[in-house]
Amino acid sequence: MNQNYMKNVHMSSLKIPLFDIDWTLLRGEEINKKAHRDAYNFALHSIYNLPSHVSQRDYFSEGKIDSQVLMEIAKLHGVTEDEAKTKVHTALSTMAKYFIKHAGEGHYEPMPGVVNLLSDLKSKGIPLGLLTGNVAEIGREKLRRAGIADYFAFGAFGSMAFKRVDLIQIAKEKASKVLGQDISIHRFVIVGDSPLDIACARDGGIPVIAVGAGHYKSHELSHADLVVDSLEEQGKIIKFLKLA
Repeated sequence: MNQNYMKNVHMSSLKIPLFDIDWTLLRGEEINKKAHRDAYNFALHSIYNLPSHVSQRDYFSEGKIDSQVLMEIAKLHGVTEDEAKTKVHTALSTMAKYFIKHAGEGHYEPMPGVVNLLSDLKSKGIPLGLLTGNVAEIGREKLRRAGIADYFAFGAFGSMAFKRVDLIQIAKEKASKVLGQDISIHRFVIVGDSPLDIACARDGGIPVIAVGAGHYKSHELSHADLVVDSLEEQGKIIKFLKLA
């Protein structure tokens, strides 16, 4: 780590951003989600013996994590809660393997402003993290294909917990390990695009930046600590992170 990085890490007022992936870092249209959605179907069929093509649209909203989605769909199709939970890690692993095999069927493109913002934060020596509902292998592969995986030093993924709010503590532990010091939970700020990202931050007692460039628009995210129309509003974000 360079000296600038270590200096910034020790600044108690500095916020460390935890980025969501779909519709925050990467475009999330249906065509871009094909391999991910098909991975759900494959896991639900292979592990829970559900029909080959289970409609997912009515069972979850943007912002839920993959482990939660799998169990909710399974239970709504008659799988007991005990069986849903017992098999979920196998199902998540099955999803990941399917996605890696079929990832080329999608297109992974950064949202407007993402590359410039990440590059600027990296140049300032800011540690960047992920807090996403994606299975770890799926999230990393999406970012790799979009060319932005190397910006992130640590991450908390949807295969690591059953509730999104629990990913905050996991992100704290990952960051503390990577940075070689205990990082207070209050140093983190979620950067996401949905009401569930905001709810996660509120439940975890940390601030949140909401980005109204995707499925939800800015007026639907007005209860966040900072709302931007896109990550192109770099100045506002830098100021919020107390870097300006």
